[in-house]
Amino acid sequence: MNNYTKYSFIFLIILIFNFCDCQNYQYFDFTDHSKLNTYAINSQMDQCNVNVFFMAYTDYYPNGPPETIHIMSKGPSPSISQNVISRNQTTVLYSVLLTFEFGDLEATFFIDDSYNNIIYNCSCKKINITDLSIEYQTEVFYTEYTSFATVFKINGLQYPLMLQHPYGLYSITPMDNYYYLLTINSNYYLYESNDLLISILFPNGESLDFYLNFYKSTSTLYSDNISDFKLYPETKNYTEIAYKHDPLVTFRSVFSKPIPQVFLLSQAPYLFLAKPIYGTPGNLTYIASTIQASLPINISLFYQIPENSFKNIFITELITNIDTGSTINNSLQKTFIYNKQIFTFELSDLYNYDSKCYFYNGNYLGTNNLYSIVNGLTFPFGFVNGNNNAYKMNFTTLLPFGFGGEFSLSIYEPISGTSVSYQKIPSLNIANNSLTCDIISFESIYLNEFKFLLRFQIVSYYGITLISLPTFRPTLIGNENLVSGTIFNGIWEYIYIGEEITLDRIKIISQSGQIKEINCGEPFSIINPNQIITISKIKFNGFNYSNDLSDISFLYNNVNVTNQMVSNIMYINFTNIEKYKNQTIGLYLLDSKSLRDENFDGSLVGNFDKNIFGSKYYFSEFDPINNRFQVKFNIPANILPGKLDFILAFSQSLRIYSPSLPNNFQLNITSSLIDIQGPIFTNIIKNPNGKFGWIVTIEDSINGLDYGIISIFGLLDSSTYNFTIKPSNAINGNKWKGEYEVFIPYDSLSKCISQQYIIKFVELFDSQGNSATFIKYLRTRDGSTLVKTLTNPFINLLNDVNIIKINYTCPNDVINSPSPPSLISFTISKSSIDVGLINTIDFNFQVNDPLGIKDYQYPIVYLTTSKFDVIECVSNLTSKLTNQFKCSIEIPIGFGYPNGILVSVYGFINNGGFYSGYCSQQLLEMNFSSFISTNQTYTINQPYIKSSNKFSNQGGTLWIYGRGFGSDSIVEIKFKDTGFTSFIQQKINLIYSSAISIENVISTNQPFVVIVKSSSKVSNEFIINPIIFNFNYTDPTSSSPLPTNPPKKCLGNPECGGVNNGYCNNGIGCVCYTPWVGEDCTSKVIIIPQPSTNTTNPTIDIPIVGGGGNDTTDNNLYRSLISLISLRELDFNNKQVKSFNFEKWVYFEINNTTNKYLTTISYKNSVGEIVETNITVVLQWFEKNDTVIFAGQTLRMNPSSIKYTINITSYSFAQNLNHLQLIMSASLQSSKTDDICSSKSFGNTSDGDNSNFMKLKVNDHSVYGRFIKRAIVDNKIISVDNSILDDSINSDSNSYTSETFIGISIPFYTSNVLVDPDFSVLVDSNPSSSNDENSICTSSSSLKLSDAQLAGIIIGSVAFTAVLVFIASYAIIQGRKERRYLSDMNNKLSSMNKN
Repeated sequence: MNNYTKYSFIFLIILIFNFCDCQNYQYFDFTDHSKLNTYAINSQMDQCNVNVFFMAYTDYYPNGPPETIHIMSKGPSPSISQNVISRNQTTVLYSVLLTFEFGDLEATFFIDDSYNNIIYNCSCKKINITDLSIEYQTEVFYTEYTSFATVFKINGLQYPLMLQHPYGLYSITPMDNYYYLLTINSNYYLYESNDLLISILFPNGESLDFYLNFYKSTSTLYSDNISDFKLYPETKNYTEIAYKHDPLVTFRSVFSKPIPQVFLLSQAPYLFLAKPIYGTPGNLTYIASTIQASLPINISLFYQIPENSFKNIFITELITNIDTGSTINNSLQKTFIYNKQIFTFELSDLYNYDSKCYFYNGNYLGTNNLYSIVNGLTFPFGFVNGNNNAYKMNFTTLLPFGFGGEFSLSIYEPISGTSVSYQKIPSLNIANNSLTCDIISFESIYLNEFKFLLRFQIVSYYGITLISLPTFRPTLIGNENLVSGTIFNGIWEYIYIGEEITLDRIKIISQSGQIKEINCGEPFSIINPNQIITISKIKFNGFNYSNDLSDISFLYNNVNVTNQMVSNIMYINFTNIEKYKNQTIGLYLLDSKSLRDENFDGSLVGNFDKNIFGSKYYFSEFDPINNRFQVKFNIPANILPGKLDFILAFSQSLRIYSPSLPNNFQLNITSSLIDIQGPIFTNIIKNPNGKFGWIVTIEDSINGLDYGIISIFGLLDSSTYNFTIKPSNAINGNKWKGEYEVFIPYDSLSKCISQQYIIKFVELFDSQGNSATFIKYLRTRDGSTLVKTLTNPFINLLNDVNIIKINYTCPNDVINSPSPPSLISFTISKSSIDVGLINTIDFNFQVNDPLGIKDYQYPIVYLTTSKFDVIECVSNLTSKLTNQFKCSIEIPIGFGYPNGILVSVYGFINNGGFYSGYCSQQLLEMNFSSFISTNQTYTINQPYIKSSNKFSNQGGTLWIYGRGFGSDSIVEIKFKDTGFTSFIQQKINLIYSSAISIENVISTNQPFVVIVKSSSKVSNEFIINPIIFNFNYTDPTSSSPLPTNPPKKCLGNPECGGVNNGYCNNGIGCVCYTPWVGEDCTSKVIIIPQPSTNTTNPTIDIPIVGGGGNDTTDNNLYRSLISLISLRELDFNNKQVKSFNFEKWVYFEINNTTNKYLTTISYKNSVGEIVETNITVVLQWFEKNDTVIFAGQTLRMNPSSIKYTINITSYSFAQNLNHLQLIMSASLQSSKTDDICSSKSFGNTSDGDNSNFMKLKVNDHSVYGRFIKRAIVDNKIISVDNSILDDSINSDSNSYTSETFIGISIPFYTSNVLVDPDFSVLVDSNPSSSNDENSICTSSSSLKLSDAQLAGIIIGSVAFTAVLVFIASYAIIQGRKERRYLSDMNNKLSSMNKN
């Protein structure tokens, strides 16, 4: 190198160093460059958003870089939004949002020298719609969850794109990898029958268009398939029994295949889904809600007909009188400041409290932002004095130490829509806003089953109060999640359900009220600028919806779920399986029961909620042997047959809907019974036999009642009584239909008050988990209303809004109560606790009241934190003599840290109808303890188990979640299979502070106990109940199927009585329209007065005046007699072993249409012991059309029908091969004896009820009996045989009298039997004639065979069997030869009564 070159090089080096010294700022880029090229904000816009993130550093200026930065641009002119994410004295982390039109943008950022800069090259890509195509599109499908929908994929896209479309007819939701879910407004299908044009809008009026073929149902309805419309209540001007318990509509479908897409239109645009709830295929009841309206609205039904258009049936016009109850907006408010942390709010001049829930909304105004906490609480919280006519409320709140913002409180009552707001409490502390809180680091760790572990490291000068995640279900991460360090510099962990929640922005809230917001997807700290807060999503890279999924199959298909839950396994395979081995797939069933279990209310069509899932997912496992995924799951019992809809979830947005898949991927379900409705009340008796309360009849004829809760509320003193209902405590009946006492306890010698009580809450569960819920004033935790009116257990009783009310008149009424109860002592066992440990606190207190404390009313101690978390400790009475109470409660880990816990006590009720309570400040002023300190010590390493994953009885990997788990943790399990005798140490796979994974846990069907030991500390004992999978499916039809009637030919001329009487259902026979009945629909139900009650025995004597048929001059008197005769034991050759005539009955009146009779038979068993069997008969009269279910069969009750429900307790059979036969008799007689014919017939019904019928006909009148071919025997539904016994028991029949005996055969059983026949009276279109089967005719000169059709008077026989006792047994003993019915029947009755 020559000297010139050498010196030139040295000069260049010096120049470079001098240039660098003049560069006062250094820039560092933290932008994801894959996002610099993008599409517009949505398809119709012509502008894009691009975020860039960079950091500027200087040590030249003492204050560091400035808040704002300069920009130069080439290309489209951008609009700019700058934000400082984080800073210190030398460094600023910037976020800049660039919004610009189509084209390439070069954006140069600098502070003081454009040559010292950072440059970004961005592109806003304009889409050429000619390059786009719809690559994949499913046919329009229907599910209850999505309504009408389809899935499509756009080919030709390079970046994610939000699609814009015309408003109203449909909506489009993006899925991963350019797939989209399109849901269609159901109203379109109700009024249109053409294909639907889908337009995706682009700038300049361009659009990408394609057509959706009109939805074609696989099954449609004829108008003849729908009948029995019923409005609940029957009145068109409806007063609500409770808020939001709207009028309901039911109807019946006799179509063999259930149709899901039937809609009820309650005044456009409100469209409600009619849901099938119970019955059988071919006899299925649907239910739909309506909308509340104070003005008349029209209600119409829409369903798809064979032409695949939708037909409209107008039902009725409806007005609803809405009950919103009391209000709170006219009260007086006061605020008392105890110190800078404790505030008491007073509410006075309140009137007419009626059991509502009040919602307390605390608004915390911090630095340029606010956050709110809402909690809903009912009586007695806050109630300090009065009774419900006029009362006062006081409650104390707690603010964080050093809170430097403003605080305001409002109380909201959502039913009436009224609220009160208190004046803002100004800042009582001064916070330095420059001392902010900062996130130092963040991690998102995938655990399992869509769960992530979120880990935040945060520093804050004032300490952290909350981390708020703006989720679909509001999530507040408090200091109970602090796993390391302190609230000033610590680590918080939270288990997050990644499939469920959408995150946009996180709020960090300090004790001083400062609020810092961090946008998800952005850098957040200059310490770790490469980290961003983003929740790792479960993704399938390059997942191709239509091609990758190669097969779905099942362990069992064509599964029969009649009366059984079935465990099954889904097998899933992909063409490129290696890409998916480590992925998680979630299976969610979309049947009505599974959706209702997640509180999905699909009754309002269009209420599409993609965030309902959570606890009900079943998750996949990879099977390395067969190189495929498998998912174990349970199919609920008695759900709708057909294809079982389901979702396969791969990420938060990518879901596969089963109707969009090929037919060979579908799971098919069969069920001969359908029950998706919870138990309901069918009868309620108020104050029976002088007792105070109700006797309720609860019926669930398919699944049966499991348990229930009924809560009673006093409208004057708020006294509350809770009753648990179980079949074991029924006073009569069984789980399918039972009577239960709900009696309010009272002491006739004590002081008391007269007041009205109401049923304020009911929840009834059947054996398959279906529920029926009633809440006087519906509520949710956040103050919104929850509508569950389809499950109203009072559906049959909505005509009487007073059925839930009962008046109590006190014999020792207190006229004036001097004062409410007064607190004379109150102690807390601990004044300071370490809430990092497991603590139990005791509260002891005593009250005084001259009138005495009301029995069975237990005050509640409330523990409240500065986050307005509230836990309740319900007390027990330890001394009635001195009115001493005690309660104990385990304090949740982290509860109240570090600000402490306020204590208050409410709910003292005296016998004079007054209540009292004491807020925290009142307790302080009375020198009682009311505060528990929590800030002295907070142990971090105390292990505590909060929850676990869904662990099955098949064994495998167990995840437990909680806190305080250390690297030295040991997990031990104690199994019930070994008698809980000892703990067994388990093998740990992964461990975090908040989660532990344990491998190879053994299989068990029994609950087991888990503990964690760490740092010489032992956790709580956590019980895990495994999900039970039993892969031992058997088709119930392969054993003893329940009987169904064989196909019948449609009879009559015209067929089925003509178009106004009925229609021919091929393979079943004639299906009649009300009021027509019979094999040919030519018999008409006669509306007659209710017969007089027989208080001696369950015999029905029905007088009928002639007329009603074609002969209007018929003045004959007809008389029908129905009786229960005897019970006899038969051997396997049907030879009689024993016979029992029913002699003496005990009578009870249930209500004016229902009566009960009891009798007992005594006999010797096989070893000579005297044993007894009880027979209970309930007779129910039906004045109007109704529907009942017995043994899983839906039965339509005609007006003027009588139903027998007969319950027989255990019987001691002589041999196991023997059976019982219950004998009934029925007769019909005319006062006319000449020129008349009688006939009788017996056969199978054709109305889909799978029953036998018996018909006795005299002239043009008939008695019609129905005998269902099923009984409930030992709590199981089995088949029974019904037969005519006239060959073995001589019946007394002639031309004007027809009599028959029917035997109901009951197989061997052990505990109980329930049978259910019914009877009706008919008038026939044609009188009996010699052409009728089994006819007897006479004229004035001779007897002859008669010539009329079968068409008589029906008295239905559905439910109760033990009623028809005395008459027939006398007839069997005495014989009936040559006797005339009209002259002898009274003699028979009186003779039988003498016996």
